[in-house]
This record gives sequence, C-alpha cells and structure tokens, in this order.
Amino acid sequence: MITIFIITAAVIIIYLAYPLWLRIIMSSPHTENHDKKEIKSVSVILLSYNGKQYLGGKINFLLNELSAFTDHELIVVDDHSGDGSDEVLRGFEGMEHVRIIFNDKHHGIPYSMNLGVLLARSETVVFCDQRQDLSAGILASIVIPLQDGQTGAVSGCISSFDKLKKCSLIRRHENFLKSMESRTGRLVGVYGPFYAVRKECYAPIPGHIILDDLYLSLKILASKRIVIREGCCIYDENFSLLYDYKRARRYLSGLIQILKEKSLVGNLSPGLRIMLVWHKYLRLVIPALLFLCYISIGLSVTRGTGYMVAFAAMTLLVLMSLVPGRVMPRFRLKNLSRMNILYFMAFIEIFFIDIFTKRKTRHA
Repeated sequence: MITIFIITAAVIIIYLAYPLWLRIIMSSPHTENHDKKEIKSVSVILLSYNGKQYLGGKINFLLNELSAFTDHELIVVDDHSGDGSDEVLRGFEGMEHVRIIFNDKHHGIPYSMNLGVLLARSETVVFCDQRQDLSAGILASIVIPLQDGQTGAVSGCISSFDKLKKCSLIRRHENFLKSMESRTGRLVGVYGPFYAVRKECYAPIPGHIILDDLYLSLKILASKRIVIREGCCIYDENFSLLYDYKRARRYLSGLIQILKEKSLVGNLSPGLRIMLVWHKYLRLVIPALLFLCYISIGLSVTRGTGYMVAFAAMTLLVLMSLVPGRVMPRFRLKNLSRMNILYFMAFIEIFFIDIFTKRKTRHA
C-alpha cells in the first residue's frame, strides 16, 4: 500500500511541476517579426448545431464586432439542426456580409470547419461556437498576434468565471498553464469556442477526429507559433453543470485518438511532445492511481480506526462528488474529485470496449 501512495504522490508532484519546466524553457524569448501588417479582412465561421436559443444574439454580436474591419464576412454553417435553428438562420439570409450554409445531413464539426474555410475569402479565419458569451472587442483583439508572420493561430481564453460570475479553480489552473505555454509560443491546444487561424496554416481535419481544436493546433505547431489572448474572454456555463460523463468520455477518447495519429505526433519537436504528454496525458494517470489508493485503504480498514476514518472520508467525498451540480454547486473540491472519477470510469469503459472489439475482430 505504501508503494502505491508513493507512486501516486510522485506522479502528482511531477504533474504539478509542469509550470516550473515551462518557466525554464521560457528563458529563450521569442523574437517577434517587427514587419507587421494590419489585418483589415476577416472571415468568421460560426458553427451551428441545435443551438436555436443562442443563434440570434450570437450572430448580431458577431456582425457588430465585424464592423471594425474594412472587409469582412460571417459564414454560418448549420450541421443539419433539428431544433428549429433553420428558422432563425433564414431570417439572416440575404443580409450583406452574411452567408448561411445548411448541410444536407449531420456530418460533424470537422466537415463544417473544412467547408467554412473552403468558402472563406479572407486569409484570417476565426472559428466561433454558438453557446458561449464573448467579451466586447474580442474580434479586433484576437487577430492582432497574427500580424506576426511566425504566428499561425491565436486562442481566446475561457474565463475562470462562468456566465453567472462563479469562479472555477479548475479553469483558473488550466488558464495559468496555457498562459505560460503561450509565452513560449507553443500553446498546446487552442480553446475551441473562439480562436483565429491564418488560412495558409489550416490543415483539413479528418471527419473521424474528435478533438478538432487539438488536432489543428498540433498541425500548426509543427511550423508556426500559437499564443493565447487572455483579454479575449469566453464565458461558458458553470463547470459543475457542464462537465458530465459524456463529456469526459469524449475528451478521453479524443486524446487516445490523437496518440494513434502517428504522423501528427511524429512531426512535433521533442520539446512539444514533452509538453503534450505532460500537460494532456500525465494528469489522466492520476485518477487510476487515486482509485488504487482508495481500494488499498478500503482493504485495510480492519487494521485500525485511522484506516476506517480515511476510507469513510474518501467514500463521502466520492458520493458528494457524484451529486448533481445543481444540488451542491458550492463544494470546492467537488469538481476536481468529480472530474477524476469521471475520467477513471471513462477509461475503464474505453479499455474494456477496446479489448472486446479486438477479440471480436480476431474471431471474425
């Protein structure tokens, strides 16, 4: 049991040491290209799918933001919504600078992104999701780093505060890591809800890819810089309400899928591979180790009162973490504990499905 605890503690410490390593590699500052060109043309691609309640407000907001540019367009790609989104979108058809595309069936995000870029006139493309609120002036700000020819993409920043002004410590920690990565010019993954890309750097995304934002980021990082604009704020729903098992499983499946894209990871520099594994994958080992610690304590409850109290406390924490977010949203440790539990459950499901699939293939 002691060995398991030592290994778990060591992995957690190594993961938490990631910012220290980033600070070390920040000792070689990036030299910016001072021959910058002001960006006057922008194409915004709004990805629409079953978000009827968001579309009207989001389109009007984006059109207002786009008015700051001499040449601009808004391309809305609706991925065959079934909630009446088409009724809202048809109200914007025929408007100047607006183009509405209705997919013939539900193809998925990569298809809509690829189509939007293919239709875009501008060399500066901004991707936008429908659900999140955005800070004023975000569009004019997000494209500024692209004036440097060495920068291929710029990410907006999901605020630590949600739409109801409640702070998430998990989002704050993630923003801290991304801020430090950005200073090295090697941001490992843009925030998908809002980011800008130099069109020449865009690589068509295969339809089977789950984490399209991470896939595209790694493609761009092979030759260009990616940074984050912390003042370009994205406001999402409360983390405890948004993060569920389906989301955890999708994210974990997407990360496993990225590892299988050998040419994608193979084109990265050794330093970028270290950052990718350290930031994205090492933390996924922690839930499994914590589960082993929990089982070890449970098997040791007969050894003394201390073990019994520790096991009871951990069990209570697990149960509280699984309570729906609307019932107990203020419990600070809940989100962190819940996230680890969901990742572990998703890992077990994916692991056994993978084994079952392989066995079924062998016997076919």
